Amino acid sequence: MKGSDQNKTMQIIKYGGIVALAFLMIGLEGGRESNAQTQLKGNAQAAEGTELIEQSGGKKAPDSTARMDTVVIIGASYARAWSVPELGSMRTVNKGVNGEQSFEMLQRFAADVIAAKPKAVIIWGFINDIHRTKRDEIAAAMARARESTEEMVRLARVNGIQPILATEVTIRGKGDLRSTLAGWVGVILNKTSYQDYVNGHVLETNHWIREFAQENRIPLLDFQPLIADEKGFRKKEFATEDGTHISEAAYEKLTDHAKAVFSSLLKNGA
Repeated sequence: MKGSDQNKTMQIIKYGGIVALAFLMIGLEGGRESNAQTQLKGNAQAAEGTELIEQSGGKKAPDSTARMDTVVIIGASYARAWSVPELGSMRTVNKGVNGEQSFEMLQRFAADVIAAKPKAVIIWGFINDIHRTKRDEIAAAMARARESTEEMVRLARVNGIQPILATEVTIRGKGDLRSTLAGWVGVILNKTSYQDYVNGHVLETNHWIREFAQENRIPLLDFQPLIADEKGFRKKEFATEDGTHISEAAYEKLTDHAKAVFSSLLKNGA
């Protein structure tokens, strides 16, 4: 290789080394700057966290995404139509299904209650066990309703869920002239009117529910007396036109009662 060519080659190598060194230094500076920015960002976040702790009185600020305790309401149409977003500090999950009997509530208890992992469950409703049963089969139907209630309570407890029972509400008594006359005819013929028949079984089973709740230390929502007259039948203003479903005014009374019971339960650490 000629001398001039060797000189050119050496110059290229020299300048190439300088360029490479320059890029290396730039990279190091960029890394330092990035590290500095990261450190500053971290310091800012730490300062923000400290400020939140100081503002909350030295405690970590609460997590707004923390899940609220829930209570499931299982029942039939009375339960389904009960619009109550919260009871105490607990969010409600309504699992009422129109027309269901007690054994049907039991059949879906695992899917609708246990799977939801609530803190508590309100078990309310056996009116359809009466409405949907022939008179000559009513004794067996009511025995099954009691057994279904007992099993739902047992399932709740073994899964760490607080069971809460509710008494069923009676239907409206005879109100118009036609039903009153029909009632008199029924007395003469030694036949029970439909209202008396249904309400008699409601009151009898409610008596069992109260005793069962007391014996097993189960919280009770005693709904029935809240909207009943002196005979135990539903007051007219607390029933819809069909005489059986619950009016808005009645739901207000039931909700006030339930909130008072839940407030007491929470105070006692239940």
